[in-house]
Order: sequence, then C-alpha cells, then structure tokens
Amino acid sequence: MTFTKSSLAIAVMAVSSGFVYAESAPQTDATLLNQVTVTATRSEKDINDIAQTIEIVDQYQIQQEQPESVAQAVKSLPNVSVSGGPRANSQSINIRGLEGTRVLQITDGARQNFSNGHRGTYFTDPELMKSIEVVKGPSSNLWGSGAIGGVVVQNTKTAEEMLEPGETLGGYLSQGFHSNNNESRTSGSLYGVNDNFDWLLNGYYNDGGNYETGTSGDGNGDDVENSGSREQGGMAKLGWQLNDDSRLEFKAQQAQTNAKVPSNPTTAVDTDSPLIIQESTNTNLSVAYLFNPDSALIDSKFQLFYTDTEFDEYRIEDEQTDNTRYKTLGAAFTNVSKLTHLDLTYGLDAYKNTIETVRDDFGNEGNRPENLDGESTTAGAFVQADVPLAEAWTLQTGVRYDRFEAKDNRSDSDIEEKKQSDNAVSPSVALIWDTTDWLTLTASYNEAFRAPNMEEMFSTGTHFATPVGTNRFVPNPNLKPEEAKNKEISARMNFAGLLSDDELTITANVFQNDVDNFITQFVYDPNIFGVPTKTTWKNVDEAQLKGFELAGQYRYQDIQLGLSYGQTRGEDKKTGEYLDNIPADKVVADAAYLMLQGDLKIGSRYTYVSAQEDIRSDYDGQSSYGSYDLVDLYASYEPTTGALKGIKTDLTVNNLTNEYYISAWETLYEPGRNIKLNVRYMF
Repeated sequence: MTFTKSSLAIAVMAVSSGFVYAESAPQTDATLLNQVTVTATRSEKDINDIAQTIEIVDQYQIQQEQPESVAQAVKSLPNVSVSGGPRANSQSINIRGLEGTRVLQITDGARQNFSNGHRGTYFTDPELMKSIEVVKGPSSNLWGSGAIGGVVVQNTKTAEEMLEPGETLGGYLSQGFHSNNNESRTSGSLYGVNDNFDWLLNGYYNDGGNYETGTSGDGNGDDVENSGSREQGGMAKLGWQLNDDSRLEFKAQQAQTNAKVPSNPTTAVDTDSPLIIQESTNTNLSVAYLFNPDSALIDSKFQLFYTDTEFDEYRIEDEQTDNTRYKTLGAAFTNVSKLTHLDLTYGLDAYKNTIETVRDDFGNEGNRPENLDGESTTAGAFVQADVPLAEAWTLQTGVRYDRFEAKDNRSDSDIEEKKQSDNAVSPSVALIWDTTDWLTLTASYNEAFRAPNMEEMFSTGTHFATPVGTNRFVPNPNLKPEEAKNKEISARMNFAGLLSDDELTITANVFQNDVDNFITQFVYDPNIFGVPTKTTWKNVDEAQLKGFELAGQYRYQDIQLGLSYGQTRGEDKKTGEYLDNIPADKVVADAAYLMLQGDLKIGSRYTYVSAQEDIRSDYDGQSSYGSYDLVDLYASYEPTTGALKGIKTDLTVNNLTNEYYISAWETLYEPGRNIKLNVRYMF
C-alpha cells in the first residue's frame, strides 16, 4: 500500500463493515441498537437472542452500494468474499473458506438448489431485496443438506413494509447508471393494501457492456472481454388475510440473463473455455399458509415451492447447442410453541431435485460430457429448544434427521450402482450467558452435512479433449456426504451513553470447523504427453478451517464509524497441505456523517485485503496472490420534507484509486473505478 493511498484512506476515514439497522427503520435513524429481527432461524427472532453468528445487509445498504449481484451486496462482511470473478452472473459467496454448494441459498423460505458445472447460482436481482441474512458456520440442524459453510437467506420486498402507516397505494421508479461498463439499471414497482389484501408488482431491466480493470503497469486499464450481460425479470406477490388467525401468501418470480461468455465464465476469452451465447431463465413459484391463533402453542407456516432453472447455450465455434434444466419441488412446515419453561421450534422438510442435460456433440462425437438424467429426494425433521436455565443463562439445543437418495435414470449408462441412499443426524447445542446488561457470551457446537450432488456422482463422458489426449469423467456414486463439526465462542458487547448521545457495539467470534469426507474433484492419470486422462470426485479424509472475526460499530450523534477484521485458515489434516479457496485476511472500515437532519448521508469505506500465500504445492494456478487496498466513497440524499420529498439519490464511487488487483483464487482482474448513480422516485 503506497503512501498516497494510505494518506487518502486516512483523510476520508475509509474502511467498512457496515451498520445493521432494523429492517423497517428509515435512513434518518442513526441508532445502532434498534431491535433487529432475523428469519434464518426458521422463526422470527431478535438477533441478540440467537447463538449463531448472523449478519444482515438491509435494503438501505443495498441501495447505497448499488451491487450488481447478491454476492457483491455482502462482500464487506468479515470472512465473507465474492468468488467467480468480475462477471456478476457467475459470482457466488464464500463464507469462512467454503463456497458453492457448501453454502445453502434460501429465498423467501424456499431452497435454491441449482448446481451444474461453472454456471451461476444466484439469480435474484438485489433490487428486489428487503434484506440479506448471512449465517456463518454449519447450520444443518435447521436447514438440512448444504449448510456446512453457512446459509444466505434472501428476503424480498413486501407491500406492507414499503408503505408508510395509513397509506394504501404506492410505488417507485428507479434509474441507475454505472460508469465502468456503461450499464443502465432500470426498475419499478407498484404495491398496495386493500381491505384484507396486499400486493406488489416489481420489474427490472439491466444492460451493461464489458468491464475495465484498474490501471495496470502500462498505465491503462484492460478490457475484460465478453463480461457484459443483459438481465431482466420481475416479481409478483399477493397476500390474503383470511381472518385474524390465517393468512395466504403467493409469489411468482422470474429472472432472465443473456450473455456472450466463455463456457467457464470465471476465465478469460481465448482460453481453453469455448465462447458461448448463454440464455438462462430462473422461475420461482411459492404459496404459503400462515396460522397464528391466540395460542402460545401454535405459530405455524406451511409452504409449497417450485424452482425451475434452465440454461440454453450455443457454442459459437463448434455450432453446438446445449441445454441444462434443474427443477426443485419442495414443501416445508414450521411451528413455534412457547411452553412454560421453554420455546420449541420444529418442523418438516421434503424436496425433490431433477436434472436433465442435452449435450450436443455434432461434429465432435464422443468428445463431450454425456447427458445427465438424475433425481434426488430428501426428507427431514427438526426440533430446536430454547431453555432458560437461570436468569442469565439460556440453553439452545436441537437436532435434525434427514433421509436422502439419488438415482441415475439413464438406461444406457454404464454406472453399475444407479441408486444411492443415506441419512444424517445434525445436532446442535449452545450456551448463552448474559453476563451483564452490556456483555453476552456464547459457546456453541453445530454439526452439518452436504449430500453429494448428482453431477459429482453420475457425470460420464468427455471432460475435455486436446490434440494429444482426452480426459473422461469417471463416475463415483459411492461418495459419502460431507460432514462438518463446528466449535465457536462469541462475545457481543453493547454500550450506550458513554459520551452522552453515543452507542458502541462490538462482536467477536472464534471458530474451528472440521469437515470430514470433503468432496474434491481430481484430474489424474496423465498419458505420455502429460495430459490427465481421467476426472472424478473423491472424499478427502479431513479438512479443518479455523479463524476469527472482530467487528465494531460506533455512533456519536450523527457520526458513524465501523471497523472489522476477518481471518480464516484451512488445511488438509491428513497431508498438512493448504486448502483451496481460503479467502485472504480482510480489514474493512467505514466512516459516515448524517447531515440536514439525517436527509443526507456521506461516507467513505476502505478495504485492505492481505496477500494470500497459503497455496498447496501442486496447485495449478498462481503461486501467490498479492495484497490490495480499495477506497470507496458514497452519498445518499433523501429529503423528508419539501418539494423533493419522495426522491432518493444514491452516489457511490467504487475503487476510487483505480486499483489494479485480482482476488485470491480467481483468474480475472477485478473492475477499476466505477461511478454509480441511482435516482429513485417514490410515490
């Protein structure tokens, strides 16, 4: 970090962990200690009453940052990073060194299970978000398979929360522009409440070109070829209050993306990854029945959901068409019972995944992956109890049982074992000690699992072909589920009135996550030319991830400060080798000031990411990744009175110094300076 950038960072007091506000609080509310409700616990709870580490990004932070993906919206959280490179439609979230299918994704209570090849998995546009909850660490005790690294819970907007008290109709129009890739982002919404009904309609259209990196050694930024995309979609919601006790909720959501990218969008054009024209469509349908009578024993929700994700791709050079379709049909039931001496949260889940692929090998027979036709089913039951042991002590304990099976439906497949089944038990226990009115200590233990997906078990055919050798998939239907065991100690401190009108919150977490049967892809058995001829997935005996997080937020009158640090280390306990995809250490700090009675907020963020040199000896990427530091500026103006009331303007400058940098484990350099402007008119 040069003296110039350090001086600039200090001058603007940049570096951010973000502030957590109540979801319904207006931007002018500068309070840090508002009650914050989370839903990642399968029931609404105050964030201070839970044992797990959960961080929230609300809609005001999302509007301020103007992210192009869900992953970008949470990138400043400690031990959370973006993987997948600069193309927004291929980005995913890494939590404490685990990513992809090891981080479960939930949208409005429904699982998002799509996973295939190098294709993206996050489809909801951030414009639709009310909040994003990031659960750190294993969480299968409530959510089942896939949550060994954490859970990303996406809550979309509702009419009731968008309207002011007494209003029955409202809406907004929003227009944004991002300078780096000349992207236009347009969205609009109309919503209302009428007698026993509430409804919301939302639509968006985004169109952007190629990204440009920061300033490289020759003084010029590099164009990231074929990094632009066109995205459009919408959401419709309807709520029907049947009576005082019962409510029905309906939701339909669709997202479409069109792009011309390499088949592996994390890589550059002109590599071994062929250029394709890709069209993706993601459809979500959901209906939920909520029943909450005047009884302490019943506060229940029953939900049916259906997700359909389809990728249509055209390989330009080979003139081949490919199709991938992944569908999930599921049901979930949850109930909360408040008994005399404990609170119980319990329920049932069941869902079925199906995948079908059509891989055209015209003109290149035998040198493509074979078609997949598989299905998997899972059924689980869970219970969690909150037990007050004494005035200052609470025991949170729970357990979940899952039964799952997967099968290959292809009659022409050479796989001998076409059907596999297994089960898993996921216990959890935590002790919460409210030592004083300002300090809470928690010790917890959680187990989790991830069932192997159909691609890992049943892939056959050619992985890749070269002039001097061909690599073919070797199926492994006997893969064992990954199993995680996480130990964590955390502390929360809340202070008010230290200097009269001020507040301070501090959180600290230390964790160790041991993962058995870690599933890793192996490319092996080289021929005489050194080209590996086989690819399969295998279980690694033991992997260990450990680290800590420290974050603090301070408010003095209208001044807000934030500082966080996250560190994760990972190794194969059997060989002692480093694990891949462990994020580099990160410091984020933020300074903001509220002016004009809170109508105007200006601030700056500084992010320092250290070098990542913990690379296993046989890694085929870079031998190390250098450190980098980023400076961001932001301003939000939302008048609460006068002629401009109802107009909100957000201005953000990302990577102010035009830093030329690459994130650890990626192959593409990240965008340079990006000026983002968005104007929102609310009526």
